[in-house]
Amino acid sequence: MLLFADYFDATTATRRVVNALNENFDELEFVYWARLGYERDVNEAIFKNIPKKVYKETAPPRSLGVLVQFVKYQIWLLKTLLQKRPNLVIAFTFYTIFPALFYRLFINRKSKVIYDPRDYVAVSYRVNIVIASVIRFLDNLCMKFADFVIFPDKQYFSHYGMFSLSEDKYFVLPNSAEDVYDQLENIDLKALYNIPVEKPLIPILGYFSETRGKDLLFRAIQDDNLSEFHFVFAGDLRDESEISFLSNKSNVTFLPKVPYLHALKMIQKSLVVPQLYDPKLLNNVYAFPTKYFDCLMVGTPMIVSLGQKDVWEEIKQHNFGFGIEYDDYDSFVNILKKLSTKEIVIDEKRLRTFFLKNYNYNLYKLKLANVYKDMYDNIRL
Repeated sequence: MLLFADYFDATTATRRVVNALNENFDELEFVYWARLGYERDVNEAIFKNIPKKVYKETAPPRSLGVLVQFVKYQIWLLKTLLQKRPNLVIAFTFYTIFPALFYRLFINRKSKVIYDPRDYVAVSYRVNIVIASVIRFLDNLCMKFADFVIFPDKQYFSHYGMFSLSEDKYFVLPNSAEDVYDQLENIDLKALYNIPVEKPLIPILGYFSETRGKDLLFRAIQDDNLSEFHFVFAGDLRDESEISFLSNKSNVTFLPKVPYLHALKMIQKSLVVPQLYDPKLLNNVYAFPTKYFDCLMVGTPMIVSLGQKDVWEEIKQHNFGFGIEYDDYDSFVNILKKLSTKEIVIDEKRLRTFFLKNYNYNLYKLKLANVYKDMYDNIRL
């Protein structure tokens, strides 16, 4: 059973996990929170035949109601586990791990819990240092008590971890994706979404917030000096003011979440992909964004914040894109202009070659499948 605190297809991690699980398991089930209050149509074949149990209650973003719903969701998850009584639980993110561990420790001691945190929650938000310290401690406890942990990078060992973990208890799996480059050829963005692909495209894809370059990007959308560029937004957006802003701009194609392959095609057709993460959040300093790997796969350069130290170091070393101060609007515009006039040219083939050699998910798939198999074999003993 796989537990999600949002839509199960909100991250590419779900696809690679299902690919690995399919090597050893015939029966999977998704349990997730439909944050918008409704189920979405799922057209991807990999998800079609997987049973799903859905929590549909919702509340306005950044409200007290969200906190109330979060508590109710924890209770609902625990009730679901008690009803289904699975022997293997995969808990995605800090927001699902407590019911999973309670079930494991107090209800079904024969079960196993794999914790897949995706991000390090205590350093992912702007919160009081005392609150952050408490959350970090709780998160580390969850990692310690889980039967296995899948880390998205080595941050746990560089600054986040508080307890030692034996080497047989964790696996570092980058937030990369399986190479699907050959499946993009026949996707027509003009026909599907009326996107003016003849213009230089700037995509804003996936989860979006004020800590992901919102002020800079919204300023660019309103800048008459950037009229030759077209912005494509596709993702989960819950703030009505932001929805209204994007919907009413002629230089923006505003879409809900689109299939992963369509999003990849948008990246492929784009001039450059902004991945501006606020370095005031420690997680952003060390994390490699998922879209970084997508850009490498399709050969599209990117712009990151200089404060995103780890990913910027790799981009700089291999000339995969650009780094600017998080709020440096003039540098952002300068890069767009020079790319559009070909005053700056990035060798796109080098990005893809690097991806295939270092980050193609197929390089990790067998290792991950073996993790799940070993865990399942231990349950059956």
